[in-house]
Amino acid sequence: MKTPTSILASSLFLAAFAASASAQQKHFEVDNKQNKYRNVASIESVADFETFTGKTNEVSGTLVFDPSTHKGSGKIIIDPSSIDTGIPLRNDHMKSEGWLDTKKYPQIVFEAEKVQQLRGDDYKVTGKLTLHGVTKKITTTVRARYRAADETTKKAGFVGDVVQLSTKFNITLSDYKITIPGMAAGKVAKDVTIGLNAYAVGK
Repeated sequence: MKTPTSILASSLFLAAFAASASAQQKHFEVDNKQNKYRNVASIESVADFETFTGKTNEVSGTLVFDPSTHKGSGKIIIDPSSIDTGIPLRNDHMKSEGWLDTKKYPQIVFEAEKVQQLRGDDYKVTGKLTLHGVTKKITTTVRARYRAADETTKKAGFVGDVVQLSTKFNITLSDYKITIPGMAAGKVAKDVTIGLNAYAVGK
């Protein structure tokens, strides 16, 4: 039978262990203010008669990452109304009701639910992508490079630890109830590539 002293010692040990484990878990923010132009989300369409890439710097989100266990989770938000394809009329079409309908669905959201280190800075990430009001589970490879705050990060303009994120994955537009009209046949691909390059800074 444990004595009160041994119970107290065990409790203190567990509390200390929990505090230590929690201390390794770091919180980061992908902001669209101070680091706005470092963050780029893209959508690439390669069709029979036309190829284009739309880009935006309107990327935000949060990230929780433990550099010691390589575990984490996060949420990335993209503003689809700000995507620029290089042609104003095409931008307007993309934002319209027949396409992304950005007034009704003002955000593209990816929420990471399971993070597994593959090797080095490469991770297998499974989560939910919400686009055009539809949520689907996807799995992608993400490169997440952690850098503790030092003189190099300070000179680069970052205040705090940094995680550099990059990924690319394909989606099928019809899976998200986006239909390509006849007039755009051969000009917009049925499958497009979503890309992200962003920096999350320690809070």
